[in-house]
Amino acid sequence: MKRKSMLLLALVLIVTAMPLAGFAETQRDKLVITATIEGNADAHDSMVEEAFQELMSEKLNREIEIQYTMIPSSDYATKTQLLLAVGDLTDFFQLPFLYDYTKPMEEGYFLELSQYRDQLDNYFNYIEQTSGGLASVMTAEGEVYIIAGIGLPRFPADRGMLPNNLTMYRADIFDKHGIPYPTTIDEMYEAAKQLKELYPDVYPINTRWNDLRSLFAANHTRNTVYWNGEEYVQGLFEEGYKEAIAFAQKLYVEGLLDPEYIIETDDTLKSKEMTDRTFIVMADWFTTPGEFTRLSETGQIFAAALMPDNPKYGTCWQSVDRVNEISRNGFYSAVIRSDVEDVEGLLEFLNTCYEEDVVELLNWGIEGVTYTVDADGNKAFVDEIMSAVDPWTAADAYGMRASRNKRPGLNLVDDSTAFVGLASDDWLIYDGEVHQEPIEKSPFYTSIPYPENEYMPPYFDEPQLQFTVEESQQISLITTAVDTCRDEWQASFVNGSLSMDQWDDYMNALNDAAEAGGGMDVLLEIYNAAAQRYLDNQSASE
Repeated sequence: MKRKSMLLLALVLIVTAMPLAGFAETQRDKLVITATIEGNADAHDSMVEEAFQELMSEKLNREIEIQYTMIPSSDYATKTQLLLAVGDLTDFFQLPFLYDYTKPMEEGYFLELSQYRDQLDNYFNYIEQTSGGLASVMTAEGEVYIIAGIGLPRFPADRGMLPNNLTMYRADIFDKHGIPYPTTIDEMYEAAKQLKELYPDVYPINTRWNDLRSLFAANHTRNTVYWNGEEYVQGLFEEGYKEAIAFAQKLYVEGLLDPEYIIETDDTLKSKEMTDRTFIVMADWFTTPGEFTRLSETGQIFAAALMPDNPKYGTCWQSVDRVNEISRNGFYSAVIRSDVEDVEGLLEFLNTCYEEDVVELLNWGIEGVTYTVDADGNKAFVDEIMSAVDPWTAADAYGMRASRNKRPGLNLVDDSTAFVGLASDDWLIYDGEVHQEPIEKSPFYTSIPYPENEYMPPYFDEPQLQFTVEESQQISLITTAVDTCRDEWQASFVNGSLSMDQWDDYMNALNDAAEAGGGMDVLLEIYNAAAQRYLDNQSASE
């Protein structure tokens, strides 16, 4: 009896322990993640976001709660830089575009990631496949703080080119008056003069982003330090830069360039375009002309073309995206707060975000609801979305990454094929005609050889630079002073307040501004020393 009682007791303990162990396994502590992300307040309110959090909870075997702090793009840089200055960070924090994170890094606000390579192996595997490799996110000391956005290829490896900046022409206005579509900056000038005669109260030319990037590209230069294929140079001292400013001055003083170009916001420029107060936008985002054409209720046609050439310098350099390869998303970088409470849990979460089914969900949505898959494995968005007047807005009802306003998850991997799958018609100018077709499917753009073609700027393959803390501080000191000087003088030249005869005074002022941080030569020495370090490392690894 005693033996039987002991056996019965042991059996009870085993049976009782089994569900307890299972219960403990399924009841891991809730993972709460705070995240600061660029976007509108409702960017994560969607069916796909709900499905994402459910999928992640299932994969991690724990309840997930993501507390998003959303900041609109118009305010993002200003507000987040204030937070970064004092270390007031959420667990996951998207950095503002082109932000020099050296100071908050030095202050110890960010988690150093290379020590967690095993926990973030999916991320490291992706970044090592990009053209810049691990060096693109590594500091000069070999540390990694950045979680870079990853882009998956949308074009074949050897052909297809996607310029992210194009020039917009009002094709309906050009056609109405028989004005040829410009292919050079001089032809653009002549077209603007004709438009000014026809519409005296209109400034025919404007530009987005308050700059003259298309004119600098036409003259094979930039208005900053850039890689010329052999070394880093200061574009502000090049003849092409001077000629671009002189050309802009001619446009301005003849009433062809809108005097408000330097203060335009996306909204004010859009208002002018939609109300026939500008007919040429020298540099615009590549999808905007097609969007405006679809929005128009009066037959306006906003057509996009490659930025025009200056024959003196040859084919205009174009701003090209790396969509033929796994690439780093240059617009997106994030960090993790150094004192995050559950670092292991957050890293496990982030690493899981790179898994194929998660990437598919965030970019394409829910199979059978937002997209279908054919027998060959090809995905396509459902007819309800694709037959809409604006498929991107229709997709917002579900909220996948490829839609217009929704940003589910943490935007770590963009599947570019989803963007192509959702692409509506653009109105594109090439071969002297307007073609109605999505730019990503255009025979003209998809047939261009890659990466070697006449449109590529030398800085497309520039070295991946890592600066020491001291170098970054000196660069910041010099460039802040130089950029301030540049912006003031450049605006005064363009609006005619200064004569081009005063150009030497401008060059002297730039050098004087740079002296506060050690001088322009020192700036270039820092850049080229960092470039040489990168090239030496590349040679050593081959």
